[in-house]
Amino acid sequence: MAKEKPELLMWEISIAVFLICAGVQTGASQSQSAYFLPEFALSPQGSFLEDTTGEQFLTFRYDDQPSRITRSDEDKDLGWDAWGSWSDCSRTCGGAASYSLRRCLNGRNCEGRNIRYKTCSNMECPVEIGDFRAQQCSAHNDVKYQGHTYEWLPVYNDPAAPCALKCKARGKNQVVELAPKVLDGTRCKTDSLDMCISGICQAVGCDRQLGSNAKEDNCGVCAGDGSTCRLVRGQSKTHVSPEKPEETVIAVPYGSRNVRITAKGPDHLIIDSKTLQGQTGEHSFNSPGSFLIENTTVEFQKDPDKQSFRIQGPLGADFNIKVRYAASRDTLVQFVFYHPISHQWRETDFFPCTVTCGGGYQLNSAECMDVRLNRAVSDQYCHYYPENKKPKPKLKECSMDPCPASDGFKEIMPYDHFQPLPRWEHNPWTACSVSCGGGIQRRSIVCVEETMHGEILQVEEWKCMYTPKPTLMQTCNLFDCPKWITMEWSQCTVTCGRGLRYRVVLCIDHHGQHIGGCNLQLKPHIKEECVVPIACYKPKEKLPVEAKLPWFKQAQELEEPRAASEEPTYIPKAWSPCSVTCGPGRQTRQVTCRVLLSFSQTEAELPDDECEDSKPLTERGCNLGPCDGDPAVYQPSIPLYDDEELCDWEYEGFTSCSASCAGGKQEAIVVCLNKQERKAVGDALCDGSSRPPEMIRICNPEPCPARWEVTSWSQCSASCGVGIKTRNVYCTRVLSLEPEDSATVAEQECQETKPAILQACNQFDCPPTWIAEDWQECSHSCAGGTQSRKVHCKQLLSDGSFLKLLDDFCQDPKPLSHTHCAKTDCPPEMAGGDWSKCSVSCGVGTQRRETVCRRLTATGQQVTLSKSVCSGLPPSPLIRTCRMNACPNHKKEMKPKQSQNLNPQILSLNRVYIQTRQEKRIHFTIGGRAYLLPKTSVVIKCPVRRFQKMLIRWEKDGQDLSNSKRIGVTKSGSLKIHSLEASDIGVYRCVAGSAMETFNLKLIGNDNRLIEPPNSQKLKTETDLNEASRLEEKWNRMSKMWQSWSEKNEFYLDDSNYLTNSAEPTGSQERPDKHLEAAVLHGGYSMDSQQFEELVRNISQLVENREVTDDMASQLIYQLMAEASRPQSTTEKWKWPLQENTSNSKLVDKTPNASEHVYSKQLYKKPSIIRHKLNPLMAFQKSNNVSIGRAAFLTNATRTIFLLCEATGVPEPKLTWTKNGMQLQFSERIAWDSTGRLQISSPAAEDAGLYGCTVTNDLGSDTETSLLLFAEAPSIRVSWKNVSDLVSRRVTAVVGGSVTVSSGANVTLECPVAGVPQPTISWHKNEGLMKENSFLLLNGSLLLQNISTENYGVYFCIAANPLGKAVASSFLQLSAALRTSVDPSSPSRGNGRKRVLMASQIGTNIAVKSGDLLRIGCPVPPNHRNAVRWYLRNQTLPEVRGLEYRVLVGGRVLEVSTLSGRFDGQYRCQTTTNSQILSAWVNVILEAYRWELSDWTACSSTCGHKGTQSRRLVCIGTRGQEVTRSACDLLPRRASPTQPCNIQDCPPRWVSSKWSKCSASCGKGIRQRQTSCQQVTANGIVRILPVNACVKAEQPSEREGCVSDTCAEWRELQWGKCSGRCLAPSLSVQQRQVVCQHHNGSSIPESHCDERKRPVSVRNCSSEMCDVQWGAGAWRACTAACGSGFQSRRVECVHRRNNKTVADRYCSWQKQPMTWQHCNATSCSRGECKDTTHYCAVVKRLHLCLIDLYKQRCCESCQEV
Repeated sequence: MAKEKPELLMWEISIAVFLICAGVQTGASQSQSAYFLPEFALSPQGSFLEDTTGEQFLTFRYDDQPSRITRSDEDKDLGWDAWGSWSDCSRTCGGAASYSLRRCLNGRNCEGRNIRYKTCSNMECPVEIGDFRAQQCSAHNDVKYQGHTYEWLPVYNDPAAPCALKCKARGKNQVVELAPKVLDGTRCKTDSLDMCISGICQAVGCDRQLGSNAKEDNCGVCAGDGSTCRLVRGQSKTHVSPEKPEETVIAVPYGSRNVRITAKGPDHLIIDSKTLQGQTGEHSFNSPGSFLIENTTVEFQKDPDKQSFRIQGPLGADFNIKVRYAASRDTLVQFVFYHPISHQWRETDFFPCTVTCGGGYQLNSAECMDVRLNRAVSDQYCHYYPENKKPKPKLKECSMDPCPASDGFKEIMPYDHFQPLPRWEHNPWTACSVSCGGGIQRRSIVCVEETMHGEILQVEEWKCMYTPKPTLMQTCNLFDCPKWITMEWSQCTVTCGRGLRYRVVLCIDHHGQHIGGCNLQLKPHIKEECVVPIACYKPKEKLPVEAKLPWFKQAQELEEPRAASEEPTYIPKAWSPCSVTCGPGRQTRQVTCRVLLSFSQTEAELPDDECEDSKPLTERGCNLGPCDGDPAVYQPSIPLYDDEELCDWEYEGFTSCSASCAGGKQEAIVVCLNKQERKAVGDALCDGSSRPPEMIRICNPEPCPARWEVTSWSQCSASCGVGIKTRNVYCTRVLSLEPEDSATVAEQECQETKPAILQACNQFDCPPTWIAEDWQECSHSCAGGTQSRKVHCKQLLSDGSFLKLLDDFCQDPKPLSHTHCAKTDCPPEMAGGDWSKCSVSCGVGTQRRETVCRRLTATGQQVTLSKSVCSGLPPSPLIRTCRMNACPNHKKEMKPKQSQNLNPQILSLNRVYIQTRQEKRIHFTIGGRAYLLPKTSVVIKCPVRRFQKMLIRWEKDGQDLSNSKRIGVTKSGSLKIHSLEASDIGVYRCVAGSAMETFNLKLIGNDNRLIEPPNSQKLKTETDLNEASRLEEKWNRMSKMWQSWSEKNEFYLDDSNYLTNSAEPTGSQERPDKHLEAAVLHGGYSMDSQQFEELVRNISQLVENREVTDDMASQLIYQLMAEASRPQSTTEKWKWPLQENTSNSKLVDKTPNASEHVYSKQLYKKPSIIRHKLNPLMAFQKSNNVSIGRAAFLTNATRTIFLLCEATGVPEPKLTWTKNGMQLQFSERIAWDSTGRLQISSPAAEDAGLYGCTVTNDLGSDTETSLLLFAEAPSIRVSWKNVSDLVSRRVTAVVGGSVTVSSGANVTLECPVAGVPQPTISWHKNEGLMKENSFLLLNGSLLLQNISTENYGVYFCIAANPLGKAVASSFLQLSAALRTSVDPSSPSRGNGRKRVLMASQIGTNIAVKSGDLLRIGCPVPPNHRNAVRWYLRNQTLPEVRGLEYRVLVGGRVLEVSTLSGRFDGQYRCQTTTNSQILSAWVNVILEAYRWELSDWTACSSTCGHKGTQSRRLVCIGTRGQEVTRSACDLLPRRASPTQPCNIQDCPPRWVSSKWSKCSASCGKGIRQRQTSCQQVTANGIVRILPVNACVKAEQPSEREGCVSDTCAEWRELQWGKCSGRCLAPSLSVQQRQVVCQHHNGSSIPESHCDERKRPVSVRNCSSEMCDVQWGAGAWRACTAACGSGFQSRRVECVHRRNNKTVADRYCSWQKQPMTWQHCNATSCSRGECKDTTHYCAVVKRLHLCLIDLYKQRCCESCQEV
């Protein structure tokens, strides 16, 4: 069937061509011009009608229609017949359309469409079929056009008519429209799935569905959310050279998309590809074009100094982008692509049911899948991607059939409280496998289930797999084991010859404590022999010592005395006298274990088990000689010798030279020589004491050739991520070895390649860690506040980028995000005490109170101070009015007034309520209207005066309302409606005698449109219709605005706004502050009806004028919500009911200390301006609203500015405006109304100033100001003067020129700026990061202290504000003689204080360190206008030499620089308030810190040659205590000395090589490795030792069994012919078949073979058939004699060599020329220009007259444009 579809499609096109040819022959007999079919359309023939929507559709009339689908009742009502069956698909592949028809049963009066479409045949077409539009154009090749036949080529992507068949003749440039419509299913554009249907471009989503808006995300997933890939973006500067010709820039993995790589520089880009099967290839590019690499199309572009790759993807292999050296300049490579997430979660199948009958449940789980290999892997791979969320397990019921002996079903819920789900239970951890050095603990895990009776049973593990399984093993005792630590050797015990030396050996644990527990077999020895190279000279003795009786006696009696050391040692005391005076006896002595305490230089006695040496004897025999008559015990014989010895020592030559250059050594050879025979004999025959001294001479004294000397690598700059370690490399020549003397020479003298000085290190991903941002400002300036900061869990990757993770990934405790601050006392303030009782019992009286001087301490406590401390501060009000009940003598006066109002009165509340969330019941008061959700219950109250509530009557839409199941009237006259329905929509009226009030109730549907009542079809009055239409229109506009805005914005009101959550008042005058979000949660918004009308009218007008943008809509909706939730006006409060006793409706407020009587007339309240805490406004819009108290900057775009001054108070306060302290006057541009809104039209520069709003009533006043300024773009006053000063140590220059100074100078670069608002100043360095010795001063200048070569470069000053930014630069250079000097490390600037330290009259002490931001405030009120003078150490500030300062806030704040000069001392501010002198002071103490060296750090290695240790650097405070290191950040650090340690041979150990491959490629085999006993010596040499040097039991195994499951392998067949699709000139593709086979030759599924090793099945090849090009013929004659026509031509694919025509698919790799074009002829009209459709007004308003189609049909309307 696959082969029949292309033939069927070609058969359809042949029929179309036949019909065209038939038409041509018929037309030829009548006219010379060719006749073309009007269209190629799927739609059947019919008559065109124009429906009410303005679009053209087909309406059909059939006398004999085929069998149709049964009609529905809805279709009958609409006058249409049922839809017919779907037609055949217009194409067999590539995406096409099918249609269905229906007929109108009422003639031509049916509304809607009579045809519908759907997509079909969405599978891709074979390559040989070619393009569908090209086939339609080629169908005209044999039809004459203007007397000629052409080869027509398609024209794509015509924006004017994408669905017209426009073709272009080969070789011609004219485009001809051969048909007004293409065949249904033709793509509108080449890069889109949208298709043409009936000549109209219809949207087609990536799901191939008509009308779908589904799009592929950046990951290539249809309708995806972009969660299956991540964006990778960055740049890299390469450093290639002739020695290092290539460098890898970035690895782009398999499956990546939207790859963009750009290289700016001379070097060449190349691609190394590696497929999943392991095949690699290198691809270089010399010319631009498209290339196919591993089934991936790569577009390469090349400019003189720029190269770029564009790869749409997905990549068919791993691409490594490399740079190949071409020139000495560096190349900058920028890259961006979407990296696929290679591991994702996949849900598993459901596990077996828990029961076989009676009702059970099933669970499933999720497993981590490798997307590339389609196999399950460990869960840790999926946890690496934070985007991956593990699916929650699903639970479903199963085996619901009743059991044979069961009563029925058992219901199982996911979280059943009576039968909980299975869970994991674990036993306690086992003991750690080792006591130190890192061991493991294990525990057992079981899955248990609790039965209905509470029994715990063990079940299968899969039942608990819906939750993660707890870990079975964990590490423990990770601290180091105790180890032996050796001290330094003592001096040798002798001054010449051979002796002994000792050292202390201690057992130290991981805390550094001296304990036991070390391995005694590994204890280092505590003594060893030593040789002092000094000859010991003794008198020459002829006889041995032992032959002399006195010497024998001394050797027996004298022993070497022992002294205590730091190592426990046995110390014997002297022997006791012999137990007898003659003959054999016994001697004893005491032997104790003692140790020397080094810190006190005293000895301490220890138990014997602390000494490890053998204990000396404590008892021995003795013999003082024979007793009288006893024989002699010992008579030694004395042998005799000759006077001269037979052998003696002599020199015999020298050894070979120890070095070949720089002065080696030769030692004289000493031998023992027989004097008689003159032959060398053994050394034992010569007297050792008479051996001659060593003799050494110098040899080969000439200098050595030059060679490279390297220092050891520095520590890595980073422990993870990517770090750098460095070393120094010198070219040296050794001049002498003894003494060691070498000289550094030029590098050219060293012939070998210079070793590298930089090396990457620790290039692996860091573990996730917490990254904390800077602390924000404190919430209070005194009395204790809080400050916060953001803390993120991030991971530093090996490429240097940070990956933001969830907090669960960071294991360490999370740093604090909130902390306390500003723990200082607040300045004194004058406050008021408690008010006294009212002076009268009725009427209007007064209240008094006393003033109190208070201070809020740092702990938050109020402390009362002496009133003298608060002298000069403004006092609080001391008297106020109070109103009690009316006095009795006024009752008579009130009676006539009461007699006038005897009629009933309804206390209505005219408000609008909009419900946003479903609620059970809402209470309302009569009046206004409500927009509610269905199924909500309401209670409408009707509060009345002078009327019995039992007689209240209710009406709905003019008809009396009677009680029913859902509707009823209570005894109090309230109306209750339960569960609102559409029938409840209407106008409800409460009638109380002659008084009546209404309540309008509407319902909101799911689409945010108002629901029509069921009787809407009935006749209504004109007034009701107008009102309903007006409300409907307003509601629709408001709901659309609210819906579109709420989906995009989250908004919160200021603290000064109040919210209501009910349609009736709660009765309290003071309402708690809430956010707008709270109103949404409470279900609705309530506002005044008049305000709602005005807002709807304004928003509607903006919608109609199309002036509503997202930002403007946000502001309008905010205004709506703010008005809905603002405090009610004072006039509205008196409309609330006063006589109901419920707490929800009572409107009472008691004055302070008043009696229990309630004053029902009026409540008095001091005026208060509603203040909004907002940042300054930058007015970029034409019209701007500014709340009073907020500053605003006006721009050229500002046309109108409104200052809003909202206030509350009773009586209603009076409002006045001032500017710069003067009364504001009305003018043509400046006006204000009673609501407090000041309007300034066309603001100019003279309108800038300080505007004040003052509200007053009988109780007092309130004032607030706003500053209006005209914004100015920033500018820098640049100085082009070059500064050169090589003498001064302090140089100041203005940015703009070059600055030349000497090393060590302090340079200040000033950056004078101007602009409104004040621009922020920042500094940047072009050559790299700013160094630690650079500081930003208070005035924006840059201070560079102690500059060196690292500060060399260009410095940029950037001034920025919201209107733009300005940039200026200066070039800083050092003098030539000092440019090569080494820059010492300079201090870095620490974080300074940002708060203001308030001075006080009793004094404040504060400690400040150098570099802190010192700001001192004078305790005066903000409106203080008198001058403030500052003193330091009783001197005015200008008199203090070297002090840098500035005065802020009108003199109230002093800012002092602490970077230079002496700034400590007593600061005092002095001013006058109320003719009294105010003086306050602060004593500033300078904190002095210094760096000092502390103890040595632990050695970095226990043995070998790499062990080093350094001195710890600590920061010492003023009192000598150690403080935090940040306090010394501004001070230069001392160099920390280092020294080698533990330079000794390591103990022998076993070292193993890697395992070999398994001996069997399929099944069981063996693998081997080699082991050797190795030792690292103290000089770093690895020695191979005999196997007996290592412990045989610890030797690793050298052979083990293995199993290989690679019994399947890929087998590739022969390559096919090079006959695939053409890719480029003479370039095609060929394919081969790759199968997976077992070793026995049988074929098995491909899943058994390793996908990574799969051979490629497609490759490029050279094909002569692809050496083709497009050939275009001449254009045919125009199809129309007048008007607009088109002409066509023949476009063919022609072989380059033989010019033969071949199939168009061979030329598909290049763009086909146009096969038809429009041809312009004379106009056929008689000059008439009129509109032919009634939609021309819309065409004119939408500016569509530029399109020819609309211009022709709306000629008259378009002429007016």
